[in-house]
Amino acid sequence: MKTKRLKVMLIVIGLLFVNAFIFSLWRAEASSAPASQSKTEINVKGIASVFAEPDIAVVTFGVLSEDISADAAYSKTSSKINKIIDAIRKLGIDSKDIKTLRISVYPKYSYNKDDNASKIIGFYASTDLTVTVRNISQVGKVVDIAFKNGANTFSDLRFDISNVAPYYNQALAKALENAKEKANVLAKGLGISLGKPRIVNENIYVNAPLIVYKTQEMALSASSSQVQAGTIEIKAEVTLTY
Repeated sequence: MKTKRLKVMLIVIGLLFVNAFIFSLWRAEASSAPASQSKTEINVKGIASVFAEPDIAVVTFGVLSEDISADAAYSKTSSKINKIIDAIRKLGIDSKDIKTLRISVYPKYSYNKDDNASKIIGFYASTDLTVTVRNISQVGKVVDIAFKNGANTFSDLRFDISNVAPYYNQALAKALENAKEKANVLAKGLGISLGKPRIVNENIYVNAPLIVYKTQEMALSASSSQVQAGTIEIKAEVTLTY
């Protein structure tokens, strides 16, 4: 019985030695085998722009009034705003393109240096309007009419494109070609061949409208011949990985 058990133990030990020997040979072959050549990765960014003339303008202006009471100040502002809206609509501007941006009423303070105290001596009331002008040639007229009918504050003038998608798609196609050209130049210099890109990313790029900042004095003298829209740049970016 003891002899049989001893034989079993010897067989098990022999198998363990054989397995250990085979594993050591496998590790030796793996360590001595030449490492596989790493692949070259090429990353390129393509950028392109197209320019287009804007077809809409957004004008922001308002009325600021002052009076003894809040009601009186607000009444003054409301009366002028209504007059401005009626005048602008007569130019053919649709009501849906005339929007109230903000309304505010706040106190006017007087400071007394002797007792370091402040007291309310009146109120201010203001209302701002945003007007979308879909005929660029009317921008100057809209500003003129607004100030002739009581507007006395001016925020900004923005030119934009109502449907930017076709122009952006043109820029995107050009950006893709730009990226492919760069990749081909790099591949040629490295002496490698390119297949299809493994990864294609459209980079998010916000195309901001063209903003023309105008002072109140400039706005008061605005006319259609003085307001120049210029062109808007639409950019696109893509990244390719080969």
